[in-house]
Amino acid sequence: MLRVPGHVLEIAMTSTPNAPSSTRIRSALIVLLGAVMLSTVGCAFGEFRPGDPFDRQLTLDQAQHRYTTLVRFSEFQKARSFIAEDGRDAFTKRMKRLEDARFTDYESETVELDDEKEKATVRVTYTAYTAAMPYEVEISEVQEWSRDGIKNKWLVVSTFENLEKIAAN
Repeated sequence: MLRVPGHVLEIAMTSTPNAPSSTRIRSALIVLLGAVMLSTVGCAFGEFRPGDPFDRQLTLDQAQHRYTTLVRFSEFQKARSFIAEDGRDAFTKRMKRLEDARFTDYESETVELDDEKEKATVRVTYTAYTAAMPYEVEISEVQEWSRDGIKNKWLVVSTFENLEKIAAN
């Protein structure tokens, strides 16, 4: 009972049979809070990929971006480490012809990943010029990426188109 001067105020705390208990409310709030925290952490660390729990696509994206950037900045010896072993010598020989080339830009198309998530294809278009040929030429590369089993070591076999336009000068 609460007494206010001149008045008497009674507050009764009763529980009705259908009212949820504080334990059930607390449990529901904890579950809701946990779900919000998990979704926040999921957004912070990237998307949820139920079809690719080892996140191999992200590793492929990183390898493809790194390789393409190395080629774009004429770091061919470093880019060679991404080439499948049986094609490394041919890659080095092919890229020697581009030592004088200056790549000004590149554009990658969307990665096409197979259902088994073991092979992928990407088409990249580089823009380059040489001192002997002061106008830009587009060079296309088809990158065929593959990996062995569930290992995250992606290797590429690349095929260049229009390479002779810039290498001939």
